[in-house]
Amino acid sequence: MPRRAWQDPGHTHTHTAHSATHGYAGFVGKLIAVDFLTLDGVIEAPGMEEHSAGRNGWALRAMGSDAQDWNLHQMHTTAAYLFGRKTYQIWAAFWPTAAIDDDFTRRMNEKPKYVVSRTLDRADWSNTTIIRGEVATEIPRLKREIEGDICIHGSADLMAELMRLDLVDEFRFMVFPVVLGAGKRLFRDNADLRHMQLVESRTFTNGIVLLIYERAEAEPTSEYVDAYTWTQEQIRSLHAAQDTSRVLATVMFTDIVDSTGRASALGDRSWRQLLDRHDQLARTEVERWHGTLVKTTGDGILATFDAPTRALRCAVGLRDILDELGLHIRAAIHTGEIEIREGDVGGIGVHIAARALDVAGDRQVVVTRTVRDLATGTDLVFTPLGSVGLRGMPGEWELFDASAGRAGDS
Repeated sequence: MPRRAWQDPGHTHTHTAHSATHGYAGFVGKLIAVDFLTLDGVIEAPGMEEHSAGRNGWALRAMGSDAQDWNLHQMHTTAAYLFGRKTYQIWAAFWPTAAIDDDFTRRMNEKPKYVVSRTLDRADWSNTTIIRGEVATEIPRLKREIEGDICIHGSADLMAELMRLDLVDEFRFMVFPVVLGAGKRLFRDNADLRHMQLVESRTFTNGIVLLIYERAEAEPTSEYVDAYTWTQEQIRSLHAAQDTSRVLATVMFTDIVDSTGRASALGDRSWRQLLDRHDQLARTEVERWHGTLVKTTGDGILATFDAPTRALRCAVGLRDILDELGLHIRAAIHTGEIEIREGDVGGIGVHIAARALDVAGDRQVVVTRTVRDLATGTDLVFTPLGSVGLRGMPGEWELFDASAGRAGDS
């Protein structure tokens, strides 16, 4: 039996972001992630908006009348919409002038809408409020001020932050029978482990499946966990068969501070040119210090070195060079065992460096204690940042801010 009936409740009672001052703080809105997904997890361009590889319209081509009835029902029961900037701009460009003259379009334009952005100058779509504050405080406040479902569509960058903060109450996925092979995905690599509980499902015509999940109260377990646990002998046999190349290396991650804001301010063409210059300078600096540029990450790099001092000098040098272009970067460095893969690297050492980057601030070079200990005796200065928990990593990690100084400084 379905968990909820498919019926229009007649109306939805909403309050804007200013309602708390009028005594409505008792409401508890439910934040729901609503997405069309391909079998390989892509959410980009289900409609006729542009797709990075030209593969748009995959959801429209498979949509049947029964699946569209569900979309209409869901829109009726939505109290407000929440967007990231890019998804908002796509919707705001289509819906106000949509040629579909029906109840769906009218209600879509009437619904309250909230867009999280620090760079959006104006929002002309009707009933839109721009949220410029911190997501960690603004979204819980929005949930307190709105009675009913707050639906977020697409908005992968914002979704990643909302999930990290554990603010999403429910996931509604309409899964389409297509493997797209390219495009933005909803869930990021290295996201936190989360367990979900399936609360409703439905199959539509054309092979579309609706899956509705809520957060599980506890980690599931079963008799099969013990039954299929690997023995040490089996693990050793696997490692021997894989012949994985593991080495001790120093891993360096960098990224550009506020890259989204810079991209928005410069425009796509100028930003692409600046990124190309960034990549060129990064490659040159890594080679100068005898490192290996493993890959660029969109707005940063991943590189490895055979000595932590070389990684440190590369990070400090690249930071200073990019300052001249008006680009501020941050960096994180860790020394540990890594796995050498074809064209890439992996392993716990890489994950530690990536998580340390989350802690780094504007123009900071953050290093782990291992790096600090191995680089002792150089002219580099290490300022303690204290012990912190790194997302997804066990225990506390002692971190330091590294900078170039004079010999004898401390």
